[in-house]
Amino acid sequence: MQQASLLPGTTGLGPRDRPTRPAPGSDLRWLITVAAVFTAGQLYFAVATPGLGWDETVYVSQVDPHTPAAYFSAPRARGVTLLLAPVVAVTTSAPVLHCYLALLSGAGLLLTLCIWRRLLPPPVPALGGALFAGLWVTLFYGPQAMPNLWVGYAALIATGCFLLAVRQPPVQLAPEAGRGAATGLAAAVALVALMRPTDAVWLAVPLFLAGLVVPTWRRSTVLLALPAGLVLGCAEWIIEAYVSYGGFAARLRQAAEIQGGLGWHPSFADHARALQGKTLCRPCHLAWDHPVAAAWWCALPLAVLGAVWAAVRAREPGGALHRYGPVWPPGHGPHSGRRDGLWLDPVRLGSLVLDAARANRLATGGAGQRDGQSWPTLRLHDPDGSLHRYGAAPVVLPSLVGLCLAAPYLVAVDYAAPRFLLPAYALLMMPAAWFLCRLALLPRRRHAAAVALLALVLLGHEAVQLAILHKMQRGTVRAQTDIGRIARTLRTAGLRPPCAVSGEEAVRVAYQAGCASRQPAGHDASITPTALTRLGTRRPAAVLLVSAQRPPHYARGWRKVSLPPTPGLKRLTAYVSPATKP
Repeated sequence: MQQASLLPGTTGLGPRDRPTRPAPGSDLRWLITVAAVFTAGQLYFAVATPGLGWDETVYVSQVDPHTPAAYFSAPRARGVTLLLAPVVAVTTSAPVLHCYLALLSGAGLLLTLCIWRRLLPPPVPALGGALFAGLWVTLFYGPQAMPNLWVGYAALIATGCFLLAVRQPPVQLAPEAGRGAATGLAAAVALVALMRPTDAVWLAVPLFLAGLVVPTWRRSTVLLALPAGLVLGCAEWIIEAYVSYGGFAARLRQAAEIQGGLGWHPSFADHARALQGKTLCRPCHLAWDHPVAAAWWCALPLAVLGAVWAAVRAREPGGALHRYGPVWPPGHGPHSGRRDGLWLDPVRLGSLVLDAARANRLATGGAGQRDGQSWPTLRLHDPDGSLHRYGAAPVVLPSLVGLCLAAPYLVAVDYAAPRFLLPAYALLMMPAAWFLCRLALLPRRRHAAAVALLALVLLGHEAVQLAILHKMQRGTVRAQTDIGRIARTLRTAGLRPPCAVSGEEAVRVAYQAGCASRQPAGHDASITPTALTRLGTRRPAAVLLVSAQRPPHYARGWRKVSLPPTPGLKRLTAYVSPATKP
């Protein structure tokens, strides 16, 4: 392999062979482009979505001053509600809320990628962001009032800040940067805890253990930031447990019951089938008619394993290295007896060589150690990413944390919802993107053909994702239109505030009608049948049932109201209380 020296006049490359460095900031332009396209795609669907989903309605109703709050079950946390509060104070229009969240999630993606821009070679964060943003799950839930995407962003930020906070050489070279990274780590963990406290635990534990087990990563700021962020973010959830749920243990028990009971429930196949276009697979009897929709899901672990293997192997003497540390070519290094400077071996950029005198003059990071030998470490301007200090950590650590975030949903919950794995996808896409870039850069005789084939596969993957997203969007719009028609019909029948709705789709119908949703049974039971009967004599009330069902005993004397056909939902029938006057 030809060698290029950092010393003037000693290069072995001709003008045509010398590698070109990307213009400063070119990688940032790619990140901005990815975030802008992602935001535009979300806005396109957000404007066309007329209403709120079931979970969205629960979160929005908590801060809507004009509508009674829906039942807030034990597993939920207030993070999404706090995120929505500034806009809900002005308007509760679903398109406005969705556009607000689309803009915010686009900005969140850009912020996340900018942090990883400091940890991975320039093409990798852009490709990883594009792979994650291009999933139908990400595009579908990006503009929705749901917590999982924000958990994914915060988990990726926390992992990146962790790596920045434990970087080598130690933080005395830039103590303010180390403190800033630790603060960002604590804030990111707190955000995850505000959104989903259990996910925050699965995020903080592997990061804390990594900071404790790896000797060079032991930083007091990091080991304090993780529990501090966890406690700060979970404080509201824990306080609410004692105020409204009978204590911390009681809330955890109720949360587990609502999830169907946690235990050994491997659901890998369920999650794969749900990727065909199912928001909730419970129970998951969905036929596997389109296995191509889950092809990427099966390929992702292979790409991550390949990335980890290649990154760890790159640290061996003579191994191939992307940009994460010193590699000695044959005949050099600490055991060769030769001390002629620092060697680096970036992919397809040639080897950079420093003689000892020039290395000592340029060294700004002190002395590094390997096998009892020392060499000068450098801190140079490096726009193309050929110098770095992080070893295999930016590939291995997100793989480990992503696995930890996915594990409880894959093996402990007996149903599948694609949004549950969004945090894991956000983390795993970074090592997967690194692996794809590495494959594209490996020397081969038919390099252009291989790169073209890889690009074609990625385009086909994105076409499948967009097709599923289009189908999901159509179904969502149809169902929300049906909910609006039901609410209008009930208002015509006399259901006006103050009122109550129970039964099927009670949460969404009640919210659109300006009523309270009250269930006499189930995990969200908030009223007894007797109390609901008494309520119906004083206020307008309605029970929604699937058309074939008989009315419950407390509603058998209530007036039947025929509802319009609902092609996006089951056919429903309403029974309204005596106090409901047309």
